[in-house]
Amino acid sequence: MSPPNGPKILDCLRVTVNDVLSRYRQSQPAADEISEHDLYLSPHFDDICFSLGAYVGHRRQGILLTVFSTSTYVAKPDDPRVASGDRQALVSALRCAEDLTFAQEVGLRQITASFDEAPIRGRDIFDTGSSVEDAATLNRKLFDAIMAADCDRQAGLRPWLYCPMGIGGHVDHVTILRIVMSNYDALRAAYRIAYYEDLFYAADWPARISGLNRFRAIVAPLQLRRSYHLIDDIQYKLKLVRLYESQFVEPPTTIAPFTPAQYFSTPAHEAIWTVE
Repeated sequence: MSPPNGPKILDCLRVTVNDVLSRYRQSQPAADEISEHDLYLSPHFDDICFSLGAYVGHRRQGILLTVFSTSTYVAKPDDPRVASGDRQALVSALRCAEDLTFAQEVGLRQITASFDEAPIRGRDIFDTGSSVEDAATLNRKLFDAIMAADCDRQAGLRPWLYCPMGIGGHVDHVTILRIVMSNYDALRAAYRIAYYEDLFYAADWPARISGLNRFRAIVAPLQLRRSYHLIDDIQYKLKLVRLYESQFVEPPTTIAPFTPAQYFSTPAHEAIWTVE
């Protein structure tokens, strides 16, 4: 039996079967069809890199829209770069510069929505329940930011929009997912929608199981399938991750936090989900 607070056996089995199948399915259109108009929704500076760095590094075009780009977090509280002056402005600028370096490295155009991250809004970052209220409050502003990110493209094109799945339960990630789903029909008219497993959160097996359960509840009744994308150059992805120097006490040396946890040993990869 699973431990009292651990994932249930049937949930583990369902995820494991889907994970195994995803390794042997043919690639999905989201992987094969690449456009300069593809839009990557990043809750914070670093989320697209951590979750899809190898994927976007291969595709080398698209738009990076960071939503909660007003920040106060760095891994080292005494970081001299933000030690004096307006900490919020300094941290936000530092993190934006790191994200711009990543965007330039992988061929993305950087845009920020300039929303306040959860602690600035007075939220506990893992108070997932407050995502309902936050989604209602921010709904129109984020929808408008998404639609404005690429408003000049040719009529009739439907590029891909990549949305976080909210694995890990970070309120900002789940808020974005809820807003995308509340505007699903309108967004689907402009984009084909894919969902990505949030890393580093999905690198923890219990967090991934509970996160997938929450995701399925939010996106129901959509039926989605998982697509497995091999990280064929681990050192390149780690190089991209290390661009976010402010977010680490020590630079990461292993790919383990940046590949989804699996029940069986599996090569390092990234994952997206699309409608069947």
